[in-house]
Amino acid sequence: MFITRTYPPTIGGMETLSYNLTRNISRVTKAYLIKNSFGRKALPLFAPWAFIKAILILLFTDVKIVHLGDGVLAPVGVILRWLFPRIKVVSNIHGLDVDYVEQLWLYRYTNMWAIKRLDKIYAVSQETADTCKRYGIPQEIVTVIPNGTNVNELYDPRIQAEKTRLWPKYFPQIAQAIEGKFIILSLGRIVKRKGLAWFINQVMPKLPPKAVLAIGSSGPDLERVKKTVADNKLENRVFFLGFVNDQEKKFLFNASDLFIMPNIKVKGDREGFGITVIEAASSELVPVVADLEGLRDAVADQENGLRLPSKNAEKFVETIKFLMDNPEERVKLGKKARKYVKEHFDWSVIGRKYLDEFRKLENK
Repeated sequence: MFITRTYPPTIGGMETLSYNLTRNISRVTKAYLIKNSFGRKALPLFAPWAFIKAILILLFTDVKIVHLGDGVLAPVGVILRWLFPRIKVVSNIHGLDVDYVEQLWLYRYTNMWAIKRLDKIYAVSQETADTCKRYGIPQEIVTVIPNGTNVNELYDPRIQAEKTRLWPKYFPQIAQAIEGKFIILSLGRIVKRKGLAWFINQVMPKLPPKAVLAIGSSGPDLERVKKTVADNKLENRVFFLGFVNDQEKKFLFNASDLFIMPNIKVKGDREGFGITVIEAASSELVPVVADLEGLRDAVADQENGLRLPSKNAEKFVETIKFLMDNPEERVKLGKKARKYVKEHFDWSVIGRKYLDEFRKLENK
């Protein structure tokens, strides 16, 4: 049985993992799903509703393993295991769900207490596993399983071949302004740790005018990022696309020239993994990312992208200029990146790891 407080159509790394994990496991075994598809506003109602529904399922089925989407739900899992001693309770940990300890003192005595008492923790990166260790979570219950992607779901060579014709169809508001340009893409929730304001302020002005930046999604740091664009007079080179749906996301991955994730360190807001990085690489779109936190697990340098020192503007400018001037090298690296993701991060690989873990627990 899966219980997840974040599930599509809401967008994010946790949502994507929950969706793919539940879909892949349900193909090979009977699985029940209790999900919140209505975003954060529904959370106060979701927890008690999920708890009651879980009890009913456990009363009338032979469920042996309960999987929690993240550590926020750990107290629910501990109570369920107390009520039903036959079950094992496991949880994914993404990073922020343990970092909350630094922001909410009560979290230490409720959720952290509960997380330490689960049967198994699946950290989405080594960075996240190290964070678990730092907060006293027993290492014997922690296993690293990275996020995954479906390598054929976003990749579309037809879009790559016809992208010039298709830009007006998907994003008519910027199609004319970006025609003939080198398109750098940023997707994902706009928060300070993503480093977008830094990138726009320190890197974009030093790139050739041909380089433009397309930013998808929104978030709490959006207004600061927009102000940075205005301060640098880059309105004709930085474009805000707003929320992008799945089809638009697929188009952007195949129609752009480079993907960036120039993260910076922000206390209490760590990058657990960076799933959009492997999604981009699966589409032969080369990711250029900060050598920081969970991005080190997502990108093997020179294999499925390039890792650069965080906040090193000179390195970012030099690397992007090289990729702009050497399209054949960029294409070669893109094909190499897709191959690496297929071998290491495709859900045919990641799903099998979870299934093997679940079977080990079931047989204990």
